[in-house]
Amino acid sequence: MFDILLIILELSCIHVPLIFGAYISMSLMKVPDLSIEAAYVFGALVGARILIFCSGWPLVISFLLVSSMSLCAGAFVGLISSLLTTQAKIPPLLSSILTIGLFHGINQLMSRPSGYISLTNSSNVLNIFPYLPQHPELIMMILIALCFVMVNYLLFRTQLGHCFAIYGNNQQFFSFYGISTSYIFIAGIMISNALAGYAGFLSAQSTNFADGMMGIGKPLLCITALVLGKIFLGRYKKNITVLVAPLGIGCYFIIQQMLLQVGFNLKYFTAVQALLVLVVLTIAYRKKGAQSMNQLGV
Repeated sequence: MFDILLIILELSCIHVPLIFGAYISMSLMKVPDLSIEAAYVFGALVGARILIFCSGWPLVISFLLVSSMSLCAGAFVGLISSLLTTQAKIPPLLSSILTIGLFHGINQLMSRPSGYISLTNSSNVLNIFPYLPQHPELIMMILIALCFVMVNYLLFRTQLGHCFAIYGNNQQFFSFYGISTSYIFIAGIMISNALAGYAGFLSAQSTNFADGMMGIGKPLLCITALVLGKIFLGRYKKNITVLVAPLGIGCYFIIQQMLLQVGFNLKYFTAVQALLVLVVLTIAYRKKGAQSMNQLGV
């Protein structure tokens, strides 16, 4: 039982940055930012390549370099997606889909010739505090997750953080005060995708493996975790809070592990996610009305 709890904690810590990113774009800004899938994969592949390049370097230096580069890789995906919307005037949903298509080709090139990048022979930069033999990366992952909770807590208290929520409620607000709406949009999507890129690296380092298909299903995971987090805090809680992401992803993996323990085949878990979101959003839409809900319902 204790080992299952450690697995849930480790999986949750890996995905905390991803859910924070989705919370910013999908929940606060109400943007259907599916490009986090591309950012997740691109961040993983860039981080894996940099990690191989840093082979033999001190773990702390390698960790800082790989972390910064995976964040930058995710932010670059967000920059492309947001520029397609703000400069080419393409709707956000279509922009994110086009970005996924563009980076699918780039990711395939990065993972040549085998189609994947193996980190088996590379140093594990998450083994800085290997005090738990069965889970040597756990302590470092907990520290990373706590850092992201603190950073996002501080971000949500800034004017920029409040601007993300204002953007989701009224995009025209900024034009009345001479504030660039495009700047708010680009900043929000870049930060969101940067966090997704870092989560991709954490996943690649944890599994010692990165490939171009590892982002499949991540948008649905994000939506499910956000829905669960908001249910836990009070359905569709409107206040900006850092609790939605960790609570949501924790509930997500608790459900997953409970199903696994009763013999459920996890290859069907995507269907469970979809049904859970369907039920919750159907109830919410009936109660509040479709006109009051955003495109992704989170």
